[in-house]
Amino acid sequence: MYQGIFTVFSIPWVAAFTAVFFWWFLTGLILFIVKKVDELNNKAHIFVTLILSPVIFLGIYLFFNSLTVITLSSIYSSFFASLLIWAWFELAFLSGFITGPSKQLCPKNINQMKRFGYALSNIAYSELILFITLFIMFYFSFNAENTVGLWTFWILFFARICAKLNLFLGVPNVNTEFLPSPVVHLASYFRVGSTSWFFPVSISLISFTLFFLVDSIFNANNQTPSVIGYTLLASLTTLALIEHWFMVVPLRDAELWKWMLPKQKKDTKINKSTGENFSSEKIHGL
Repeated sequence: MYQGIFTVFSIPWVAAFTAVFFWWFLTGLILFIVKKVDELNNKAHIFVTLILSPVIFLGIYLFFNSLTVITLSSIYSSFFASLLIWAWFELAFLSGFITGPSKQLCPKNINQMKRFGYALSNIAYSELILFITLFIMFYFSFNAENTVGLWTFWILFFARICAKLNLFLGVPNVNTEFLPSPVVHLASYFRVGSTSWFFPVSISLISFTLFFLVDSIFNANNQTPSVIGYTLLASLTTLALIEHWFMVVPLRDAELWKWMLPKQKKDTKINKSTGENFSSEKIHGL
C-alpha cells in the first residue's frame, strides 16, 4: 500500500506540485510564527527560534543521509532537507536572531554607496552564514551521488540575493505587511520606483537556469530519480522567476499568505512620492 502511494511521487507533475506546496506551506508557516509572536510577545522571537532549532538539525541529518544514493526517496529527502535548513535560517533572520551588526533605520540624505553599506551592515551576518552553509554543502556534495540538496540551497540563495539587490536598487511593487518587529527597520533601505539595470540581468540569469533544468528533464533518459530531481529544482526556479516578476506587475503575491496570518495592528509606511530610501524587505517565499 505504502509503496503504491509513494509511486505517485514518481510522476513529474506530482513532484512539481509537491515543490510548490511545500514552498508555500513553509513560507506561510514562518510568517505565521513571526507575526503571532509579534502579537503575543514581540520579545520572544529569539526564544521561539531556538525552540524550533530541531528543524535545522533534521534538515542537516536528511541532507547528509541522502548524499550517497540516488533513489526516489533520497531525491525528495535531499530537496526537503535544504528547504528545512533554509526555513530555519529565514525564521532566524525574521526573528532578529541572525541579521547583522547594525539594527537601525537608513540615515537620510546619503549617497548610494553609503546607503548600500548601511543596508549590508543590517543583514551581513545572515548572508554570511547562508554563504558558509552553501560552501559546506558544496564541499560535502563534491563527487557525491545526490546533489539535489546542494542545488536546491543554491537556487534559494541566488534568488534571495537577486531579490534583495532588486529591492535595494528599485522596483515598482513591494510590500511591508509581512515584516515582523525585529526587522521592520529594513523597510527604510529599499526603494520604490522604476526597475534598475539589474532586474533584466537577474531575470535572464534565473530564466537561463530554468531553461537548463527543463532541458535536463527531457535529457534524463526516463531515469525516474533524475527526472524528479530536475523537476523539483525547475519548479523552485519557476517560483523564483514568478516572484521576481511580482516586483514589477500590479499583482499582490501577499494574498497567497495574508489570509492565514494574524491581523496587523499597523502597516509600515512607504514613501512612494520620491521613491527614495523607503520601501520594504519583501518576503520572497523561503
